[in-house]
Amino acid sequence: MSSLAGSFLVARHVLKDKHFFQSVVLLLKHNSEGAFGLVVNRQAKADGIPFPVFSGGPCPMTGFIMLHGHADWLEPSEENEVAPGIYLGDKSCMDRVTDPSPDEVLRVRVFSGYAGWAPAQLEGEIAAGAWSVTAASGPILFDTPAEDLWDSLVPPRIPRPSVN
Repeated sequence: MSSLAGSFLVARHVLKDKHFFQSVVLLLKHNSEGAFGLVVNRQAKADGIPFPVFSGGPCPMTGFIMLHGHADWLEPSEENEVAPGIYLGDKSCMDRVTDPSPDEVLRVRVFSGYAGWAPAQLEGEIAAGAWSVTAASGPILFDTPAEDLWDSLVPPRIPRPSVN
């Protein structure tokens, strides 16, 4: 299977795991060593932080990962753009978020935690029908409210044929 990095994984109706039920995951890496991504539609409770924080997945990590939709915040680089219009932020980007100019509209999501898969694990879950894969983009991620993202991306249920 070719790399799915830069795509959304959309949990199908059959996926009942509490960590991924009705989730949308942006895959940041996907290769023969496994996969790594962020659940992008689960806002977390974070007191005392001046921006919303999302629960990126069940795997704990120290610090945060930032995704943003501001091409002018970074030097152009393939490593910075994880999908069209979605960029991986660094410390300078975090500084912009914590002290934005008054007229600036921020296109940002900050994550604590991540989702990870062992080699061939994700491929098996996709083959079993747990996930659908769709193209990711900045407009989808930043212009769709997090609580509406899964509903807007999940494929419709296919009715079961009658066995009469």
